[in-house]
Amino acid sequence: MTLTLEQIKEAISKPKNSGVIRVATQQQERVKFHAGTDATWRANAPLTDFLAMVQKLLPADKFLLFKTMFRFPVRTNRTTGVVFDKLSRVFDGRNPVFNYQFVNQTEREDWERYRTEVLNEPRIWATKGWEHLKTEINSVLVVDMPKESNGTYAEPYFYWLTIDNVIAYEANPTTGQMEYIAFVQPNDTIAVIDDAYYRLFKAKGRDIEGAPIVEVPHELGYTPARFFWSEPLSLKQPDVKKSPLSLELEALDWFLFFHISKRNLDLYGAYPIYSGYQMECDYHNDETGEVCSDGFIKDAKGYYLYDSNGALKKCPKCGNKRIAGVGSFVEIPIPGIDAGGEQTPDMRNPVQMLSVDRSSLDYNTEETVRLETDIIKACVGTDSEGLLNTQAMNEAQVNANFESQTTILNSIKKGFEEAQKWTDETICRLRYGKGFIGANISYGTEFYNVSANDLRKRYKEAKESGASDAELDALQTQIIETEYRNNPAELKRMLILRELEPYPHLTLDEVEAYHSKKVVSDEDLIIKLNFSAFVRRFERENTNILEFGSKLELQKKIEIINQKFKDYVRKQRQQAPA
Repeated sequence: MTLTLEQIKEAISKPKNSGVIRVATQQQERVKFHAGTDATWRANAPLTDFLAMVQKLLPADKFLLFKTMFRFPVRTNRTTGVVFDKLSRVFDGRNPVFNYQFVNQTEREDWERYRTEVLNEPRIWATKGWEHLKTEINSVLVVDMPKESNGTYAEPYFYWLTIDNVIAYEANPTTGQMEYIAFVQPNDTIAVIDDAYYRLFKAKGRDIEGAPIVEVPHELGYTPARFFWSEPLSLKQPDVKKSPLSLELEALDWFLFFHISKRNLDLYGAYPIYSGYQMECDYHNDETGEVCSDGFIKDAKGYYLYDSNGALKKCPKCGNKRIAGVGSFVEIPIPGIDAGGEQTPDMRNPVQMLSVDRSSLDYNTEETVRLETDIIKACVGTDSEGLLNTQAMNEAQVNANFESQTTILNSIKKGFEEAQKWTDETICRLRYGKGFIGANISYGTEFYNVSANDLRKRYKEAKESGASDAELDALQTQIIETEYRNNPAELKRMLILRELEPYPHLTLDEVEAYHSKKVVSDEDLIIKLNFSAFVRRFERENTNILEFGSKLELQKKIEIINQKFKDYVRKQRQQAPA
């Protein structure tokens, strides 16, 4: 949609989706309350709503204590941090694909340099993109252009525009692609982007003044802006996006309330309530005739007095002793005279310590753990440890847990793939025009949902059950990739070593047994027995395995190294005593 100047003024003065922006902002603030780390007190609507809920649940004195114990960062920040740490495995997928098609090789090479050195891809998606997923899910992706480009090609760039800076927009409800968008810019300006132009206006508040001060055509045929995230919270409002935490916000509120309440209960262990015999209060106001009656004030006529909050007015001398809070001292009546005129005996100690019931403490501890575990499981699709505990679950449970987690990760993966594909293609069209053909973005087909130790157990079971070498190869590759996924150099080295080692799925004893049956050759047996020593010798005489033959095809490289190992075997035989 190409807007005229009058249409722009109309769209800004009477924005169609101002209500949606407000709802999206509110929903996002609720998420940010639990996911955004604030080290100091930050007054906002979610905090106000949360404390209002607590105030309705607790008596006035307990609510004051609750507010005293409420501190930033809130405890749920740690819980959501665990959730997002586990979900971030979408960036560690196996076999990722970033394929870009160009008319010629020159532009392909230029793009690889531009995307890594200028755009900071793919890292920017796992850092800045991930932060926006956590706390700014309703952001808009904008591909922009500088006023001037100094190189051979145009120099487009992209950024995340937070929803609170958007003034007006119209978007495709299915794809999130903008028809047009107007948003606040620095220096009292408003930017307007449609399917034909980038425009910048001087503004007074949120009203534009006059003609555009910048007007740049982009020739894309569509607006270079779209919602960052695709998945809607509901079909009724598709522009309000669904965060991984959206469905657990109520549970997070309750967990935070329960956690702080438990902290209050914990204080009773360190500062218990004491009780002792009640001493008669002699408070009397000679001017007003007010007197103390069991810790509360009565007037000269014998009526109880009330404070400004509508509560019974406490005696200034002994009234605070009636508050049964942490560390309080509670007075109990002194034994009196019974109906027969005899002194009532009291076998208690004059002063006692009132301890909290242990079962109550245990319940609160267990319930806090349960609430947190349920939240993490609901968001991540796995147990609170984030790994499949095969010792505690049967095979069906393991598979169900694995599938649940994979489904959630695939959903997030799809969102990032769509966002990056749209961004990269838009930048490439602006930079290379018809020289760019298309892009294929995939974050991988599998994720590291299972630990290397669990994979080793699977490998052992597969081998014992008679699995084929092809199956064992696949499991072994998965073990290596999982174990060394954060060390690319060592990962490549281990994969090369696996190709070099004879009979990698057989133990030394098994190889020797097969050798005795003439199944394994003398040469392969010696290499197997001396494999580590041969590798070290090769690297001493040449260079490390990884760097050796770096410009050769892998198969040729393996053949050369294998031949060296065979030379070592031959020399070893020659040196052996007759």
